[in-house]
Amino acid sequence: MKKSVKWGALVVLGVLAAVSVASAAVQPLTAELIEVKPQTVAQVFKEEGIVEAVEDRLVYSPVGGEITRLAVQEGQKVAQGDLLVELSTKELEYQLAQLQAQLRSLAGQMEKSIQEIQQQVEEQQLALAETQRQLAKSREDYRRTKYLYEAGAATQVELLAAERAVEQLQNAAAQQESRLELLREQAGHRGQAAGQAAPALGSTGAGAARQYFQGQLEAVEAQISQLEYQIARSRITAPITGVVEELTAEEGMVIAPQVPLLKLAGDQGYEVNAYLLTEDVLPVKVGLKVTLIQKRRDGDYRFPGTVKAIAPAAVEKVSALGLSERRVKVTIRPEGKVPQLRPGYALDVEFSVLEQENKLAVPKTALFPYEGGDAVWVVRAGCARIQPVKKGLETTELVVIEAGLAAGDEVIKNPGLEGLKAGKRVRAGGRRG
Repeated sequence: MKKSVKWGALVVLGVLAAVSVASAAVQPLTAELIEVKPQTVAQVFKEEGIVEAVEDRLVYSPVGGEITRLAVQEGQKVAQGDLLVELSTKELEYQLAQLQAQLRSLAGQMEKSIQEIQQQVEEQQLALAETQRQLAKSREDYRRTKYLYEAGAATQVELLAAERAVEQLQNAAAQQESRLELLREQAGHRGQAAGQAAPALGSTGAGAARQYFQGQLEAVEAQISQLEYQIARSRITAPITGVVEELTAEEGMVIAPQVPLLKLAGDQGYEVNAYLLTEDVLPVKVGLKVTLIQKRRDGDYRFPGTVKAIAPAAVEKVSALGLSERRVKVTIRPEGKVPQLRPGYALDVEFSVLEQENKLAVPKTALFPYEGGDAVWVVRAGCARIQPVKKGLETTELVVIEAGLAAGDEVIKNPGLEGLKAGKRVRAGGRRG
């Protein structure tokens, strides 16, 4: 009797298990469904941007020397032309005084030298005039002696003596004329007739003496001009109106030329510079609208911006992980209600590119590989069906479906749902548009 009761119980349990399995087989599967609708899809990514002044200027020392006065401090606002730094000019002033004295000395030497040459010219003119007078008299004596010789009243010796006297005086006059011409060249009066007086000092000319001293004078004047330029540049003024930043100069510091002293951030507003990976920058164009995000304790503040400029070349940057990357500088102009910004602030820059309107898209997680392509689970007539699809644009979360789906189709969000198979009855456990 007991044995028959046990067998009866086992039979009942078996029947109940079979009924349970049969019931589970026909029980609908609960799944979260997504209704496919046309929407705008875009590739969205973020990069860090750094706030910088629209116009900033590094201020360098054009000359070397000791800083005797520092007229500004970091954070101070200055106007264009305001004094920033003043350098000692004592050594330059000593050199300038020496050169000015040298210039006066050279001018005096030139005047004295030219006066001496002019005096020699005058003396040579007098000597030449006397020789020419003697030559004229000697020629007259020669003509008279020749006449007497032809008349038999003078000897041949007397005639030859008179002829030699003329030749000697002619040679002497020629030598004196050459000497006079040389002196005139030195004084800068070349081509002057033998009987003319020498021009006054300072008249135009290109004599050797004048050229010699003029060259020396010009060399000293050039050195004086250079020192005067350096003295004038020892007062370093603000090239633009702005705020003093990165001040490295200190009073008493001795600096070399071209040493950076400070940085001026101009008052023309701020811009944001972000460095994008070369593969990300391709769809970014000047004029693109972006979103700037300032992180705050009370919540992120979002405001618009516009791409102002894109650098023509990439530069090498090191990532936070220490990897070397090629990135392109993109400059953004903040717009709208801009919060308080200062140079060096970090903002997130959100770029939205490759925007496509009226596109059917599903979450990337809804797709799965199928027969060498991609597919999604759709619910048609209450049952699950595999639907092959053709993918288009992919974003971080969505995939555009170019073919295979229609507006209004319901897609199962989780293709790995337990018990999901073709023909399985499905009921919505949650629905998203």
